[in-house]
Amino acid sequence: MLGTGFIISNDGKIATTKHVVGSDPSNLVILAPHITDINSYQDTSDTRCTPVQTTVLEMDPIKDLCVLKADITFSGTLPQLGSFDEVNIGEKVGIFGYPHCVAGRRVLTFQETEIGAKVLLESNSIKSKHAVINTQARPGQSGGIIFSPKLGKVIGILVGAYAPNQGGGISLGGINPQELHQTTHCISAEYINDMI
Repeated sequence: MLGTGFIISNDGKIATTKHVVGSDPSNLVILAPHITDINSYQDTSDTRCTPVQTTVLEMDPIKDLCVLKADITFSGTLPQLGSFDEVNIGEKVGIFGYPHCVAGRRVLTFQETEIGAKVLLESNSIKSKHAVINTQARPGQSGGIIFSPKLGKVIGILVGAYAPNQGGGISLGGINPQELHQTTHCISAEYINDMI
């Protein structure tokens, strides 16, 4: 298990980050949640899963976004995709994701935090809207939902630790000390609309 994704259309389109999918998307599958109610107990000893073949529809390496297509359908109402333009600094947001999945535990987890800052991050001379949120994310949360309870919209997608990308550095037991801080950056969900 590499990270989190979420359904964005009733015909099985899924949004995630490009770095979750990687550079070789062959044999890519998704695993659906074990639960249908967030309040259910999640049995961590239940390792059964039904992988669903998935293909890449669109990939944006500059914004680190990816839209997948799986052979699934969803009959409920999906939240709209919004933007960080619609929220203010200090506003509460919810995070849904799988922070323990890279360690082999599939536990859908909810966290709550605030928007700490809005920033423009540049990649290949293209600036994109991001938000810095006041929490420390784990690798499995990449691609997770940043949700505004006030708006009832998905406003962002969790990317990862808000750390400088300077290359090199050190690793202590597989941990990058630059990432041990309490902020995470997320990209505005509006860019997914541009891809679908």
